[in-house]
Amino acid sequence: MDKNFIEIEKIFGKNRIRKDEPMNKHTTFRIGGPAQYYIEVEKTDDFVKAVNTSGSLKIPYLILGGGSNILVSDSGVRGLVIKNNCRAFSVMRMSGRIKNNKIDVDSAFLFSESGVIMNQLVRFSIEEGLGGLEYMLGLPGTAGGAVFMNSNFPKKESYVGDSLYSAKILTKTGEVKEVDRSYFKFGYDKSALQKTEEIVLSVIFKLVPGEKKVLWEKATEALEYRTKTQPKGFSAGCVFRNISIVDAIKIPTPDRITSAGYLIDKAGLKGKRVGNAIVSDIHANYILNTGNARASDVLNLIAFIKQEVFKKFGVELSLEIRKIGF
Repeated sequence: MDKNFIEIEKIFGKNRIRKDEPMNKHTTFRIGGPAQYYIEVEKTDDFVKAVNTSGSLKIPYLILGGGSNILVSDSGVRGLVIKNNCRAFSVMRMSGRIKNNKIDVDSAFLFSESGVIMNQLVRFSIEEGLGGLEYMLGLPGTAGGAVFMNSNFPKKESYVGDSLYSAKILTKTGEVKEVDRSYFKFGYDKSALQKTEEIVLSVIFKLVPGEKKVLWEKATEALEYRTKTQPKGFSAGCVFRNISIVDAIKIPTPDRITSAGYLIDKAGLKGKRVGNAIVSDIHANYILNTGNARASDVLNLIAFIKQEVFKKFGVELSLEIRKIGF
């Protein structure tokens, strides 16, 4: 008798929870063994309840958004996997003044639950004539994941965190609290939540009015750039974080470039394969699953890349993707 399963089912009702759900169905890598328990939530209250239930049962949990930026173990995930399908969003309010008998709007506040697909949110904001997120068109994953990672468009040095006004988060103690932008201590591919392990429940972006035509031009530029520079196929996104400017000067790289992909390329590793995992020929910081790759293939390839880059440049690459279940 599985007491945890019975207890979770008692809280959420029959047919809400599944056992041994294959994680390769829910990750962009298409890699990963079974989740011990799996539930999908569509309301923030259920989201909070699922996390707190894990705590009361003393079992680990994993929040799953779009399934990018993670590598799940072949043996799967112990505990409860919570698939975040909380996807409500709306323009909350606008601020401005009346000028010459006309309403002059200077900003608008866009509310989004954390499970909203980022591409959908970006398209909505543009159609509403609101600027600030347009360079995020083409990002994989959800609004919560984008804030957690402070996702960006490097060509324009535009970050998701630039437009964040406030957010509701769930703390490690199960408390829901509202925080402002400064709380996140945003950096390149970084937010404070990566250390605190708190969970984004919803966010409010502060956006500015703009011409739809201009906003779509910027969004299309970003989408075309991502399409051109990022390989097609099953991947988790960029595997390694870019190096520091200090390391770039020490190597040195041309124009002090900090791209991890550049180093992997110059180490001659494009096309390097382990099992069914291969370094992309288009962008060397991507590892592709060419068909039935195992997590162990990816881990062995990661280890080889780190070894070769260190051997050639004396730089230790650090992972951007998260390892789950190892």
